[in-house]
Amino acid sequence: MAREMKDSGVQWIGSIPEGWMCYKLKYLGQYINGFAFKPEDWGNTGRRIIRIQDLTGSNDSPNYFDGQIDNRYLVLDGDILVSWAATLEAFIWNRGEGWLNQHIFRALPNTSIVEYDYFFWLIKEAMKNMNNDNKHGIMMQHVTLDVFGNFAVPIPPLPEQSRIAAFLDRRCAEIDRVITATQRTIEEYKKLKQSIITEAVTHGVRGPRKMKDSGVEWIGEIPEEWEVIRGKGLFTEVDTRSTDGSEELLTVSQYTGITPRSQKNVTMFEAETLEGYKICEIGDIAANTMWLWAGAIGVSSYRGVISPSYNIYRPIGNKYVPGYLDLLLRIPPLVQHYESLSTGIRASRLRLYPQQFLGIRFIVPSVQEQQEVLCYLQHKTTEMDRLIEAKQRLLTELEAYKKSVIYEYVTGKKEAPQ
Repeated sequence: MAREMKDSGVQWIGSIPEGWMCYKLKYLGQYINGFAFKPEDWGNTGRRIIRIQDLTGSNDSPNYFDGQIDNRYLVLDGDILVSWAATLEAFIWNRGEGWLNQHIFRALPNTSIVEYDYFFWLIKEAMKNMNNDNKHGIMMQHVTLDVFGNFAVPIPPLPEQSRIAAFLDRRCAEIDRVITATQRTIEEYKKLKQSIITEAVTHGVRGPRKMKDSGVEWIGEIPEEWEVIRGKGLFTEVDTRSTDGSEELLTVSQYTGITPRSQKNVTMFEAETLEGYKICEIGDIAANTMWLWAGAIGVSSYRGVISPSYNIYRPIGNKYVPGYLDLLLRIPPLVQHYESLSTGIRASRLRLYPQQFLGIRFIVPSVQEQQEVLCYLQHKTTEMDRLIEAKQRLLTELEAYKKSVIYEYVTGKKEAPQ
């Protein structure tokens, strides 16, 4: 039998069951903002400094603090942490003691009103539903404590809170397992696709044949007929600047090569004028000097401009088919070679300058073989792309389903089992 519902009076919540109430978050708990650590506080010993990147799992180089600050900034396993900047998400911390950094709240529930586990799911849903009127910032979107505290959320009786939290723990764990397996399959397909590309680009597609040592540290053996030529014999650096900034702005990515910025979902700052930016012609190689070590390079199919801090190289003669060259420039063995030649104190500071790039020895098959490789890969990668796209659609559907499950049970549209 369906429960009786009533209007909550809150737009994002809609109707709620009779017996439920709505509270502002500020009445449901205490929220401790993180400590404003400075870069000079960071070290390699002590307790971990918990930053937003640590919550999302994207921080490969965590920072630590071996000093002493107020224990209210101390985070323990099981604590609810809320990123109120950039990601706008709630997390359960489970990686040992750490210090809370700024841009994160530690949420401590008032357990006379709200049960701990339900409180987590409630905040998680609230952060998703704070619309653009509630959020601030252009470069890094954030929610102020005042806005956060005055956001209204639904509160069922305590016993029902426990049932909802237990159900969501189980159901979302099941969905997450499928999501993780799907993500793993996508990554395996992508690796297989890249290995097919690398093999075809570096050894051709004519089957077994006589090979020779290329003498190139990043490649090893190549077909006997192929050439090896140093970069300065294949490319020349060009530096033509835009006089009025009217050209289209291009981006250089390790994932998609060179594309118009207008086709990308980019939120980074854009200069007021593109005057003085470097002009990139169709067929030019554009390289993001700061991310070349990660493969941010490609052959352009567009005329436009790129950042003045990037580099442009123009092929000499007709040694390469553009499509083949674009693939060659981003195969993992060559990208790893870029990294080995780059200079800088850490990954985010590595740079590969023209002198080093033009000193690289590149493999050069005949134009005919390059075209054969492209034809072969067009067929093979199309098959792989279809598999990847199907799995990505499933991933999108699973994420949407998970969001709907959380919303429906947190707001009482569906009743958690007894």
